[in-house]
Amino acid sequence: MVHYIRFLKSPRFVLAARSPKQVPVSALITITTDLGDAFYPGDLSVYTAIATRFGKISLGLTFWKSGMRCLKIETKVPLEYLTSWARLVFTCSESLEADSLQLGKVPYIVSAWTEEFRGPQDPIADAVVRRFTLLEGKVLEICEENGESIARHIWDAALGLTTWLVSHREMLGRQDDKQCTILELGTGCGLVGLVLGSLRQNSRLILTDIDEGSLKLTTDNAQKSRELFNSVCECRSLDWKEPHKFTCVESLTFIIASDCTYNTDSIPHLAQTISELAQRSMELHQEALSPQVIVSTKKRHPSEAIFFDLMSKAGFEQKEHTTVSMHDQYRESIGQDVEVVDVYVFERARVQ
Repeated sequence: MVHYIRFLKSPRFVLAARSPKQVPVSALITITTDLGDAFYPGDLSVYTAIATRFGKISLGLTFWKSGMRCLKIETKVPLEYLTSWARLVFTCSESLEADSLQLGKVPYIVSAWTEEFRGPQDPIADAVVRRFTLLEGKVLEICEENGESIARHIWDAALGLTTWLVSHREMLGRQDDKQCTILELGTGCGLVGLVLGSLRQNSRLILTDIDEGSLKLTTDNAQKSRELFNSVCECRSLDWKEPHKFTCVESLTFIIASDCTYNTDSIPHLAQTISELAQRSMELHQEALSPQVIVSTKKRHPSEAIFFDLMSKAGFEQKEHTTVSMHDQYRESIGQDVEVVDVYVFERARVQ
């Protein structure tokens, strides 16, 4: 099970207590699951650091203890580190580096970074930034909201799918292939789609969601990531109850969705949307096979199985099924099984 460091109260400089050489900063964090329904059950070391263009400087060490629901962190930042753009880092990794997705292993504690600020009088944005190292040392930044909307956070199935995509890069095609078009359903923060865009250069990304706040967040994340790839990216609203109203004239190469089966009531609409998008793409471009449909799930209840029944009835054949282990140091230490994310690849022939 992955846990995420989140800000209950974003870091703030205590200007009234500053001295000629340093200024105090305080934050209230929690370490919780993707849905925020459980807290990290063990003991952890939490490192605080400041990252500047000159490197990262450790500011101190605080301890998360078993049974905690939140942790107040107070430290002091030397003013010499605040003369240019900087950001604060809260992590369980002693290296203070971005969380790696390079080795096919999901990080078990996802670090929290602030947005960049300049000087102690510059307000720190009320948001949390995730930083992930991809292939070739590229670092992708994904901003999440601090609010209560779970739609605007990274979920475990998205992390599992991105890890799988990095380790299956060859299935995405060669970089010199013709432009491919990737459509993501329920994009949330945009993590999966943007990782795909960095892995499959010269692609067109269509990242969709029904939540306007998610689309704005994804648009901002795509703007920040534009240096990672030469892909064209657009964020668009798509209502699964009315897929016929969604205009898409491109030949789709991939349709992707992560953790979209948790709401049983929406599963029939999800399957119907996938089916309509695939059929329309094949008909418009006279293609014999559908786009590859890549779906990741973290099973939360048995009723999610209806999705696979509906996909089968729509003529989709399951081409691949892989499980991605969600590395969990605590569970492993007490001999418990770790959770997994399931990744499925579907394809179907065109319906005449």
